[in-house]
This record gives sequence, structure tokens and C-alpha cells, in this order.
Amino acid sequence: MLSRLEINNFAVISHAVFEPENHFNVLSGETGAGKSLIIDAISLIMGIKASKSLIRSNCDCASVEAVFDVSDFEMSDNKDDVEEFNTLLSENGIEIEDDTLIIERKISIDGKSISRINGKTVVLSLIKRVSSFLIDIHGQHDTQRIFDEKFHTSMLDSYAGESVYDLQCKYKLLLNEYKNIIVEIKSLGSSPDSINLRKSALSACIEEISSAAFIDGEEESLREKKSVFSSKLKIAEMIYSVNDELNLEDDNGSTILSHIENAKSTFAKVAILDPEYDSLSKKMDKFFYEAEGITSDIDRLASSIDFDEVELNRIDSRIQLLLDLKSKYGKSISEINEHLARAREELDSLSSSESRLVVLRSKRVEVEKNLVDVAEKLSSERKSTSIKLSSLIMKELNDLCMPNARFEVMFVRRAKDKFFSSTGIDDIAFMFSANPGQDLKPLSSIISGGEASRVMLAIKSILSRVDSVSTLIFDEIDTGISGQAATSIASKLVEIGKYHQVLCVTHTAQIAAAASSNYVITKNVEDDNTNTSLISISGNKKVEEVSRLLSGSNILESIDLAKQLIDRFVR
Repeated sequence: MLSRLEINNFAVISHAVFEPENHFNVLSGETGAGKSLIIDAISLIMGIKASKSLIRSNCDCASVEAVFDVSDFEMSDNKDDVEEFNTLLSENGIEIEDDTLIIERKISIDGKSISRINGKTVVLSLIKRVSSFLIDIHGQHDTQRIFDEKFHTSMLDSYAGESVYDLQCKYKLLLNEYKNIIVEIKSLGSSPDSINLRKSALSACIEEISSAAFIDGEEESLREKKSVFSSKLKIAEMIYSVNDELNLEDDNGSTILSHIENAKSTFAKVAILDPEYDSLSKKMDKFFYEAEGITSDIDRLASSIDFDEVELNRIDSRIQLLLDLKSKYGKSISEINEHLARAREELDSLSSSESRLVVLRSKRVEVEKNLVDVAEKLSSERKSTSIKLSSLIMKELNDLCMPNARFEVMFVRRAKDKFFSSTGIDDIAFMFSANPGQDLKPLSSIISGGEASRVMLAIKSILSRVDSVSTLIFDEIDTGISGQAATSIASKLVEIGKYHQVLCVTHTAQIAAAASSNYVITKNVEDDNTNTSLISISGNKKVEEVSRLLSGSNILESIDLAKQLIDRFVR
């Protein structure tokens, strides 16, 4: 989740720090106060192109820094997302410490932009990919994943959970095997040289894996040893630092201990001149000898540290070697060794291209049959899941004052020449109709802002429990709605906030009243300078803000109503 957002010299924001809570956070404020600037700043963190026009007047640069706690994401049930996220970071040399990931963007007046993840300078495309796992912004619906059909299959699978995930894994393994067979058949059927190339590739693979000689359980052992070494290294560095400080010489070649000794000697002379200071002189003596002893002890300790850098380098090399092998041959040591066994078996069977082709063609028929069988089961499981999902979403739409709405998941069987896609044998799309008599249409065709907001929220209400993205941002989701619909939306946001961190920019009293944490955006003009500020509010201040949203500027008349509205949502 987003634990901290710091904004500097961004548009009319001089400096702002936003530390949202874990559940349902609302940002409100007068029209024109700059509520959208917070979303704009977060959008920078999500990788939109930076413009120097965003830099505050009379400033050289603007910066936005977001700190994320990724512990919840790492524990997500969406195994594919977690694996892809960790692989993405690993491939780009980004390490996470204490479950913290920091994304920074800096825009200079010369138009240059610097992007960093955990202090490492990265390209903007990587910022986009990494942040997409952490934040989902719902604003203009044509930019939302939920309205893009290419994401509908993964959303359906996320809701289905283990039943579809297991079939999906089987399907992907079979599809990969099927494609490899097709490729090999084509290569063997082309020329003897192709067979020799295949043998060379297999031999290289066998040599690479067998020379590494990883055994089951070694990865855990290596990472445990690396952790122990890292702790020892930190301790050693701190001891060396203390020792260096104690032995640091000034311009006269004197150390801290030398200065203490000089002070001791000087004070001894004072005590000789006036016995009244004898007690303090003795304390100075004791202090010097204790300091001398401590310095000696730390010096011995620093000299005795035995840090096996060679072993640490060996461990790092083994871990990196394993990562390289995993990227090529499997997700675990067990899978890598299984790949080795298959490679050896295949190499042995390549004594002649004809015998190999016979085996491959037979294998292709077998694998294709199994692939079709698993694909049909996957399709059937998805269709069964889609019926449950559609029913739940229509119930949510009814709660959101859309009793006549229809929602269905459409399945279109793929053409024979494109039958086996990476996701299955069906193209999947979410379809919607708001009123009786209207045909179901793709979600992307929804025109009404109010309808789009409620449909999106209905889907999110169901999928939020399985969505790996921990921070959901709703930018004026209340556009085009009021009354009971606004109250229903507020309730749904509260529900989503139980499973995710929710940030919502709103101008609706019901949504502000329902929040567990409230923030007000204010704009002030002082000495001809405009500045937008972000203030956390609660108690009476929250009542006043909800009252303002209810009545405009006439706050007193709606205070009681605001209190009633807040009490309604107290959890």
C-alpha cells in the first residue's frame, strides 16, 4: 500500500506530505483548491510523461516521492502477479528491504526527468510496469483496465481462484510443450544441419545445468546463508566505523583519546592548585582510563573480525547462477533438474532425424489431445465462474440503484488457425446493458459517467477480495450521481476498503462521511503566491467538511445532518 507521498514544488503545491491510512481515505475541498493535483502527482509515480509546466513558478525542479509497503502484495493469492512483480524487480537489479519500495520522479526546468526505484535510476517504462502492480487509478473510464477487454480474462480468473489457476498452469505447460514440438518438427524436417544445431543446443543446456549441480533445498540454504552474511557485514561495518571515529586524528595528529588525556593532565594541575577540584580530577582520571580501555577493546574487536568475503561472493554467484537458470529452464531447482533429464533424454533420442520425427509426430497428437481436453475444461470452468460472477455483479448493481442492469461475460471461440492462445481457446469480454430492451454491449461503450462509475464499482466490489493491487484510487467516482446512489457508492467503497487501501477524491457528502480517514485540500494566496495544502481532519472538522459538502457555504444549517450522515457509516 501507499504509506507516504511527498510532493515538492509541484504546480501550486510548495510542499505536501500525504500519509494515507490502510483503509478508506477521502480527499475533498473547494472547487479549484487543487484536489486533482494529488492524483496528478500519483500519476507521475505511475509513469506518465512529465512536463516542465508542472514545476512551481520560480522553482528549478519539481519532485514526487512515493513510499510503498509491499508486504500485503507479496502475500497476495494472485500468484502470477506476485511472481511477475518479483521477476521484474530481479531482472532490473532492484532489491527490496524491509518490504519497502520507493518510486521517485524529478522534473527539471530544462525539461529533463529522472526516475528512480529504491534509489536506482530506471527508465520510465519500468516505472509504469512496477507501479501497475501497486496502484490502480479509476478516473476517466477509457483509461481503466476494467474497461479493456484484454484484461477481462485475468479478472475472471482472479475471481475463480485455485480451480482455474490449476487448469491454467496445466494449459500453459501443455501449450509450451506443444509449441516446442511444432518448432522441433519444423527444424528436423528442414535439413540435417538443423538436427546438429538442436544437438548443440541440448548439449549446451545439459552442460550448463549439470555443471551448476544444484540440489533440492540449496536455494533456501543459500538465501539463509546470505541473510546471515548480510547481518555480519552490517555489524562489521558499524564496528569499523566506531573504531575509525575513535582513532581519527585532527590536524595536529591527536585522537579523541589524546584530547581526553590532555584534559585529564590539565585538570590534575588544577587540582594541585586547588584541592577542592581533587574529586573531579579523579573522575577525569577514571574517565580517561575507561575511554582508553574501550578504545583498546574496540580496536582489538575490529582487528579480530573474520569476514569471509570469498564465501559471500561464492553465495552471491550461486544465487545469480540459479536465477539465470530459473529464467531459462524452470521456476525451481526441481523443475530445472527435470528439464535437464528431458534434455538428456531428447539428446539420446536424436540418433537419427527420422526416428525422432516419428516420436515427435506421435507426441504432437498426444499433447494436442491433452491440450484440447484441458482447454475445454478451462473454458467450462470459466463459463461456470462467469455465471456466478455475473449474478453477484448484478446484485451489486441493484444495490447501486441500477435494478434493470444486465451484466454477462461473453465467450467467443477462437478461429482454428488461432485456436490456442496464451490464455485459452476463448476470447472473453464483459458485456453490459443499463435498461430493459437494450442489447448487451462491451463495457467500453458505456457513455454515461454515472453508469460507468457504478459499473466499475460493482465489478471492483466483487473482485477486490482477489485483486493483488493493494491501492485503489477513485478520482471523482461520484460524477453524475447523487442521493441514494451516492450513499450506495459510499457503502461499496467502505466494503472495498476492508481489503484494500482506498483513496477517493470526492465532492459528495455521503462519500466523505463514510471515510475512515479524511483530508481537505485548501488553496491559500499569500504575498501574491498561491499554495495548495493537504490537511488531515477528524471530529468536528470532519463534521464541518461534510456539512459544507451538503450545503455549500451555509454550514450551520446542515451540521446536524452531517453528524447523522457520519454516524450512519460508523463501523
